[in-house]
Amino acid sequence: MRRWFSWGLLALLLVVTPAPAQEEYLIGGGDTLQINVWKNAELSQIVVVRPDGQITLPLIRDVKAQGLSAMQLGQVLAEKLSSFVNAPNVTVTVSGPVSFRVYTQGAIANGVHSLSAPITARQLLARAGGAVADADLARAYILRGEARIPVDLSIAPRAQNPPGTNPLLAPGDILAIPVREVALGRVLVVGEVAQPHALPYVEGMTLLDAYLGAGGGTAAADLKNTRIARRGATGETTEIPVDIDELLKRAALEKNIVIAPGDIVIVPFKRPKERILVVGEVRAPRTIAFREGLTLLDAFVEAGGGTEYADLDAVKVVRTDVDGKKQELGVDLARILKKADLSKNLPLSPGDIVMVPR
Repeated sequence: MRRWFSWGLLALLLVVTPAPAQEEYLIGGGDTLQINVWKNAELSQIVVVRPDGQITLPLIRDVKAQGLSAMQLGQVLAEKLSSFVNAPNVTVTVSGPVSFRVYTQGAIANGVHSLSAPITARQLLARAGGAVADADLARAYILRGEARIPVDLSIAPRAQNPPGTNPLLAPGDILAIPVREVALGRVLVVGEVAQPHALPYVEGMTLLDAYLGAGGGTAAADLKNTRIARRGATGETTEIPVDIDELLKRAALEKNIVIAPGDIVIVPFKRPKERILVVGEVRAPRTIAFREGLTLLDAFVEAGGGTEYADLDAVKVVRTDVDGKKQELGVDLARILKKADLSKNLPLSPGDIVMVPR
Protein backbone atom coordinates (compact mmCIF):
# COMPACT_ATOMS: atom_id res chain seq x y z
CA MET A 1 0.00 0.00 0.00
CA ARG A 2 2.79 2.39 0.93
CA ARG A 3 4.69 1.55 -2.29
CA TRP A 4 1.52 2.17 -4.38
CA PHE A 5 1.13 5.58 -2.75
CA SER A 6 4.76 6.55 -3.53
CA TRP A 7 4.55 5.55 -7.18
CA GLY A 8 1.10 7.08 -7.54
CA LEU A 9 2.29 10.38 -6.10
CA LEU A 10 5.30 10.38 -8.43
CA ALA A 11 3.04 9.75 -11.44
CA LEU A 12 0.75 12.58 -10.35
CA LEU A 13 3.69 14.97 -10.06
CA LEU A 14 4.89 14.01 -13.53
CA VAL A 15 1.45 14.72 -14.94
CA VAL A 16 0.98 18.15 -13.37
CA THR A 17 4.56 19.43 -13.80
CA PRO A 18 4.35 22.09 -16.54
CA ALA A 19 6.51 21.69 -19.61
CA PRO A 20 8.96 24.46 -20.46
CA ALA A 21 7.19 27.37 -22.14
CA GLN A 22 7.71 27.52 -25.89
CA GLU A 23 7.61 30.63 -28.05
CA GLU A 24 4.47 30.69 -30.22
CA TYR A 25 4.75 30.93 -33.98
CA LEU A 26 3.59 34.31 -35.29
CA ILE A 27 1.59 34.33 -38.49
CA GLY A 28 3.22 36.02 -41.47
CA GLY A 29 2.37 37.02 -45.02
CA GLY A 30 1.85 34.03 -47.33
CA ASP A 31 0.99 31.57 -44.55
CA THR A 32 -1.88 29.18 -45.22
CA LEU A 33 -4.42 29.11 -42.38
CA GLN A 34 -7.09 26.53 -41.72
CA ILE A 35 -9.92 28.25 -39.86
CA ASN A 36 -12.56 26.04 -38.28
CA VAL A 37 -15.77 27.44 -36.78
CA TRP A 38 -17.35 24.62 -34.79
CA LYS A 39 -20.66 23.39 -36.24
CA ASN A 40 -20.52 26.01 -38.99
CA ALA A 41 -19.06 24.62 -42.20
CA GLU A 42 -19.92 27.72 -44.23
CA LEU A 43 -17.70 29.93 -42.10
CA SER A 44 -14.88 27.40 -41.89
CA GLN A 45 -12.30 28.37 -44.47
CA ILE A 46 -8.78 27.75 -45.75
CA VAL A 47 -7.21 31.14 -46.45
CA VAL A 48 -3.81 32.56 -47.35
CA VAL A 49 -2.47 35.63 -45.55
CA ARG A 50 -2.12 38.44 -48.06
CA PRO A 51 1.08 40.53 -48.39
CA ASP A 52 -0.65 43.28 -46.37
CA GLY A 53 -1.00 40.80 -43.49
CA GLN A 54 -4.79 40.45 -43.70
CA ILE A 55 -7.23 37.67 -44.46
CA THR A 56 -10.83 37.87 -45.72
CA LEU A 57 -13.68 35.83 -44.23
CA PRO A 58 -17.46 35.78 -44.79
CA LEU A 59 -19.47 38.22 -42.67
CA ILE A 60 -16.50 39.96 -41.04
CA ARG A 61 -14.49 40.86 -44.17
CA ASP A 62 -10.82 41.84 -43.66
CA VAL A 63 -9.00 40.88 -40.47
CA LYS A 64 -5.37 41.54 -39.55
CA ALA A 65 -3.61 38.19 -39.05
CA GLN A 66 0.08 38.96 -39.42
CA GLY A 67 1.98 39.16 -36.15
CA LEU A 68 -0.60 37.16 -34.18
CA SER A 69 -0.33 33.61 -32.94
CA ALA A 70 -2.91 31.07 -34.09
CA MET A 71 -4.62 31.24 -30.69
CA GLN A 72 -4.71 35.04 -30.69
CA LEU A 73 -6.21 35.13 -34.18
CA GLY A 74 -8.83 32.57 -33.14
CA GLN A 75 -9.85 34.84 -30.25
CA VAL A 76 -10.06 37.87 -32.57
CA LEU A 77 -12.21 35.97 -35.07
CA ALA A 78 -14.50 34.63 -32.34
CA GLU A 79 -15.06 38.15 -31.03
CA LYS A 80 -15.91 39.50 -34.50
CA LEU A 81 -18.17 36.55 -35.37
CA SER A 82 -20.09 36.89 -32.10
CA SER A 83 -22.18 39.60 -33.76
CA PHE A 84 -23.49 36.99 -36.21
CA VAL A 85 -23.08 33.61 -34.50
CA ASN A 86 -24.07 32.63 -30.99
CA ALA A 87 -20.92 31.87 -28.91
CA PRO A 88 -18.67 30.92 -31.85
CA ASN A 89 -15.86 28.46 -31.15
CA VAL A 90 -12.99 29.22 -33.53
CA THR A 91 -9.71 27.34 -33.96
CA VAL A 92 -6.91 28.41 -36.28
CA THR A 93 -4.18 26.12 -37.58
CA VAL A 94 -1.16 27.25 -39.57
CA SER A 95 -1.15 24.48 -42.15
CA GLY A 96 1.40 25.93 -44.55
CA PRO A 97 4.05 28.33 -43.25
CA VAL A 98 5.87 29.72 -46.28
CA SER A 99 9.60 30.04 -46.80
CA PHE A 100 10.67 33.34 -45.31
CA ARG A 101 13.87 35.23 -44.76
CA VAL A 102 15.66 36.47 -41.67
CA TYR A 103 18.94 38.33 -41.49
CA THR A 104 22.07 38.50 -39.35
CA GLN A 105 24.33 41.50 -38.89
CA GLY A 106 27.04 42.80 -36.57
CA ALA A 107 29.48 40.54 -34.71
CA ILE A 108 28.25 37.46 -36.56
CA ALA A 109 28.47 36.20 -40.13
CA ASN A 110 26.35 38.80 -41.91
CA GLY A 111 23.86 37.36 -44.36
CA VAL A 112 20.38 36.32 -45.44
CA HIS A 113 18.84 33.05 -44.23
CA SER A 114 15.94 31.47 -46.13
CA LEU A 115 13.82 29.32 -43.83
CA SER A 116 10.87 26.98 -44.25
CA ALA A 117 10.09 26.56 -40.56
CA PRO A 118 10.10 28.78 -37.47
CA ILE A 119 13.48 29.33 -35.85
CA THR A 120 14.60 30.91 -32.58
CA ALA A 121 17.30 33.51 -32.06
CA ARG A 122 19.71 30.91 -30.66
CA GLN A 123 19.08 28.56 -33.55
CA LEU A 124 19.81 31.35 -36.03
CA LEU A 125 23.00 32.17 -34.12
CA ALA A 126 24.11 28.54 -34.48
CA ARG A 127 23.04 28.42 -38.13
CA ALA A 128 25.23 31.46 -38.85
CA GLY A 129 28.27 29.76 -37.30
CA GLY A 130 28.17 31.50 -33.94
CA ALA A 131 29.35 34.97 -32.97
CA VAL A 132 32.84 36.42 -33.32
CA ALA A 133 35.23 36.59 -30.37
CA ASP A 134 34.40 40.16 -29.31
CA ALA A 135 30.61 39.84 -29.69
CA ASP A 136 28.48 41.26 -26.90
CA LEU A 137 25.81 38.57 -26.71
CA ALA A 138 24.15 40.19 -23.69
CA ARG A 139 23.27 43.23 -25.80
CA ALA A 140 21.99 41.41 -28.88
CA TYR A 141 18.68 42.58 -30.29
CA ILE A 142 16.12 41.87 -32.99
CA LEU A 143 15.04 44.56 -35.43
CA ARG A 144 11.39 43.96 -36.32
CA GLY A 145 10.08 46.79 -38.43
CA GLU A 146 10.47 49.93 -36.32
CA ALA A 147 10.77 47.93 -33.08
CA ARG A 148 14.04 46.98 -31.37
CA ILE A 149 13.65 43.88 -29.18
CA PRO A 150 16.47 43.14 -26.67
CA VAL A 151 17.69 39.52 -26.63
CA ASP A 152 20.18 38.31 -24.03
CA LEU A 153 22.06 35.49 -25.76
CA SER A 154 24.81 35.38 -23.13
CA ILE A 155 22.78 33.16 -20.80
CA ALA A 156 23.64 29.48 -21.18
CA PRO A 157 20.77 27.64 -22.93
CA ARG A 158 18.68 25.35 -20.76
CA ALA A 159 15.33 23.59 -20.82
CA GLN A 160 13.40 26.70 -19.83
CA ASN A 161 15.10 29.97 -20.73
CA PRO A 162 14.07 33.24 -19.07
CA PRO A 163 11.82 35.48 -21.18
CA GLY A 164 13.71 37.51 -23.78
CA THR A 165 16.61 35.07 -24.14
CA ASN A 166 15.40 32.91 -27.03
CA PRO A 167 12.42 34.39 -28.89
CA LEU A 168 11.00 32.96 -32.07
CA LEU A 169 11.90 35.03 -35.12
CA ALA A 170 9.33 36.50 -37.48
CA PRO A 171 9.73 36.89 -41.26
CA GLY A 172 11.99 39.81 -42.06
CA ASP A 173 13.58 39.96 -38.60
CA ILE A 174 17.20 41.06 -38.29
CA LEU A 175 19.27 39.48 -35.52
CA ALA A 176 21.93 42.05 -34.65
CA ILE A 177 24.83 41.33 -32.31
CA PRO A 178 26.95 44.36 -31.37
CA VAL A 179 30.66 44.28 -30.73
CA ARG A 180 31.53 44.23 -27.04
CA GLU A 181 31.22 47.70 -25.53
CA VAL A 182 34.51 49.51 -26.07
CA ALA A 183 33.50 53.14 -25.65
CA LEU A 184 34.63 53.10 -22.04
CA GLY A 185 37.85 51.35 -22.97
CA ARG A 186 39.14 53.62 -25.67
CA VAL A 187 40.32 57.15 -26.30
CA LEU A 188 39.62 58.80 -29.64
CA VAL A 189 42.21 61.19 -31.10
CA VAL A 190 40.97 63.16 -34.12
CA GLY A 191 41.78 66.23 -36.16
CA GLU A 192 45.24 67.31 -37.25
CA VAL A 193 47.22 64.28 -36.11
CA ALA A 194 49.20 61.88 -38.26
CA GLN A 195 47.00 58.87 -37.50
CA PRO A 196 43.51 59.76 -36.25
CA HIS A 197 42.16 56.66 -34.53
CA ALA A 198 40.92 55.06 -31.31
CA LEU A 199 43.54 54.04 -28.74
CA PRO A 200 42.94 51.38 -26.10
CA TYR A 201 42.56 53.09 -22.72
CA VAL A 202 45.27 52.32 -20.19
CA GLU A 203 45.07 53.26 -16.52
CA GLY A 204 47.00 56.48 -15.95
CA MET A 205 47.05 57.47 -19.65
CA THR A 206 47.84 61.16 -20.16
CA LEU A 207 47.15 63.70 -22.86
CA LEU A 208 50.69 63.35 -24.18
CA ASP A 209 50.35 59.55 -24.35
CA ALA A 210 47.24 59.89 -26.49
CA TYR A 211 48.73 62.62 -28.70
CA LEU A 212 51.94 60.69 -29.41
CA GLY A 213 49.99 57.46 -29.78
CA ALA A 214 48.22 59.06 -32.74
CA GLY A 215 51.55 59.95 -34.35
CA GLY A 216 51.75 63.56 -33.20
CA GLY A 217 50.37 66.62 -34.95
CA THR A 218 50.46 67.55 -38.64
CA ALA A 219 51.99 70.75 -39.96
CA ALA A 220 48.56 72.39 -39.87
CA ALA A 221 47.82 71.41 -36.25
CA ASP A 222 46.81 74.19 -33.87
CA LEU A 223 48.32 72.65 -30.76
CA LYS A 224 47.58 75.68 -28.58
CA ASN A 225 43.85 75.23 -28.97
CA THR A 226 43.57 71.49 -28.53
CA ARG A 227 40.60 70.39 -26.45
CA ILE A 228 39.28 67.25 -24.82
CA ALA A 229 35.60 66.34 -25.11
CA ARG A 230 34.51 64.43 -22.00
CA ARG A 231 31.10 62.97 -21.25
CA GLY A 232 29.83 63.37 -17.71
CA ALA A 233 27.89 60.91 -15.58
CA THR A 234 24.55 62.38 -16.71
CA GLY A 235 25.47 62.25 -20.39
CA GLU A 236 26.38 65.90 -20.98
CA THR A 237 29.62 66.64 -22.85
CA THR A 238 32.09 69.27 -21.69
CA GLU A 239 35.19 70.52 -23.47
CA ILE A 240 38.48 70.95 -21.63
CA PRO A 241 40.95 73.36 -23.35
CA VAL A 242 44.57 72.16 -23.37
CA ASP A 243 47.79 73.62 -24.79
CA ILE A 244 49.91 70.83 -26.23
CA ASP A 245 52.33 73.38 -27.73
CA GLU A 246 53.33 74.65 -24.29
CA LEU A 247 53.43 71.11 -22.95
CA LEU A 248 55.97 70.12 -25.62
CA LYS A 249 58.10 73.26 -25.83
CA ARG A 250 58.33 74.13 -22.15
CA ALA A 251 57.94 70.67 -20.66
CA ALA A 252 54.96 72.04 -18.74
CA LEU A 253 54.03 68.67 -17.27
CA GLU A 254 51.32 70.22 -15.11
CA LYS A 255 49.37 70.59 -18.35
CA ASN A 256 49.75 66.89 -19.13
CA ILE A 257 46.36 66.04 -17.74
CA VAL A 258 45.18 62.48 -17.12
CA ILE A 259 42.86 61.10 -19.78
CA ALA A 260 39.58 59.44 -18.83
CA PRO A 261 38.06 56.43 -20.62
CA GLY A 262 35.90 57.58 -23.52
CA ASP A 263 37.64 60.96 -23.94
CA ILE A 264 37.92 62.51 -27.40
CA VAL A 265 41.11 64.52 -27.99
CA ILE A 266 40.46 67.09 -30.72
CA VAL A 267 43.50 68.68 -32.34
CA PRO A 268 42.21 71.55 -34.51
CA PHE A 269 43.80 73.03 -37.61
CA LYS A 270 45.41 76.45 -37.81
CA ARG A 271 43.20 77.65 -40.63
CA PRO A 272 39.74 76.47 -39.57
CA LYS A 273 38.03 78.42 -42.33
CA GLU A 274 39.36 75.93 -44.89
CA ARG A 275 38.16 72.66 -43.40
CA ILE A 276 35.29 70.70 -41.85
CA LEU A 277 35.85 68.39 -38.87
CA VAL A 278 33.69 65.24 -38.47
CA VAL A 279 34.00 63.53 -35.07
CA GLY A 280 32.18 61.12 -32.78
CA GLU A 281 30.42 57.91 -33.78
CA VAL A 282 31.53 57.80 -37.43
CA ARG A 283 33.65 55.05 -38.94
CA ALA A 284 36.48 57.33 -40.06
CA PRO A 285 36.64 60.60 -38.06
CA ARG A 286 38.50 63.13 -40.18
CA THR A 287 38.97 66.64 -41.45
CA ILE A 288 37.52 67.45 -44.85
CA ALA A 289 38.67 70.26 -47.12
CA PHE A 290 35.83 72.73 -47.43
CA ARG A 291 34.31 73.21 -50.85
CA GLU A 292 31.39 75.27 -52.04
CA GLY A 293 28.11 73.37 -51.74
CA LEU A 294 29.39 70.86 -49.16
CA THR A 295 26.48 69.52 -47.07
CA LEU A 296 26.12 67.64 -43.80
CA LEU A 297 25.27 64.44 -45.67
CA ASP A 298 28.37 64.83 -47.88
CA ALA A 299 30.62 65.14 -44.81
CA PHE A 300 28.89 62.23 -43.04
CA VAL A 301 29.39 59.92 -46.03
CA GLU A 302 33.03 60.99 -46.50
CA ALA A 303 33.65 60.07 -42.85
CA GLY A 304 32.48 56.53 -43.58
CA GLY A 305 28.95 56.87 -42.21
CA GLY A 306 27.86 56.15 -38.65
CA THR A 307 28.89 53.32 -36.38
CA GLU A 308 26.26 50.99 -34.92
CA TYR A 309 26.27 53.18 -31.79
CA ALA A 310 25.59 56.46 -33.64
CA ASP A 311 22.59 58.48 -32.48
CA LEU A 312 21.67 59.97 -35.85
CA ASP A 313 18.60 61.71 -34.41
CA ALA A 314 20.79 64.09 -32.41
CA VAL A 315 23.64 65.12 -34.73
CA LYS A 316 25.05 68.57 -34.00
CA VAL A 317 26.91 71.06 -36.15
CA VAL A 318 29.08 73.45 -34.12
CA ARG A 319 29.54 76.72 -35.98
CA THR A 320 31.68 79.74 -35.05
CA ASP A 321 30.49 83.14 -36.27
CA VAL A 322 32.63 86.13 -37.20
CA ASP A 323 32.61 87.34 -33.57
CA GLY A 324 34.01 84.04 -32.35
CA LYS A 325 30.72 82.94 -30.77
CA LYS A 326 29.81 79.29 -31.10
CA GLN A 327 26.34 77.97 -31.83
CA GLU A 328 25.07 74.41 -32.01
CA LEU A 329 22.70 73.42 -34.79
CA GLY A 330 20.74 70.23 -34.14
CA VAL A 331 20.06 68.04 -37.17
CA ASP A 332 17.94 64.86 -37.43
CA LEU A 333 20.21 62.98 -39.82
CA ALA A 334 18.14 59.80 -39.40
CA ARG A 335 15.17 61.55 -41.04
CA ILE A 336 17.35 62.70 -43.93
CA LEU A 337 18.58 59.14 -44.53
CA LYS A 338 15.33 57.23 -43.96
CA LYS A 339 12.91 59.58 -45.70
CA ALA A 340 15.29 61.18 -48.22
CA ASP A 341 14.23 64.55 -46.80
CA LEU A 342 16.99 66.58 -48.43
CA SER A 343 15.33 69.82 -47.33
CA LYS A 344 16.89 69.13 -43.91
CA ASN A 345 20.36 68.48 -45.40
CA LEU A 346 22.20 71.42 -43.83
CA PRO A 347 24.75 73.24 -46.03
CA LEU A 348 28.05 73.45 -44.16
CA SER A 349 30.16 76.52 -43.61
CA PRO A 350 33.98 76.72 -43.42
CA GLY A 351 35.17 75.73 -39.97
CA ASP A 352 32.05 73.72 -39.00
CA ILE A 353 32.44 70.76 -36.67
CA VAL A 354 30.03 67.88 -37.25
CA MET A 355 29.48 65.88 -34.03
CA VAL A 356 27.75 62.50 -34.24
CA PRO A 357 26.89 61.48 -30.64
CA ARG A 358 26.48 58.07 -29.14
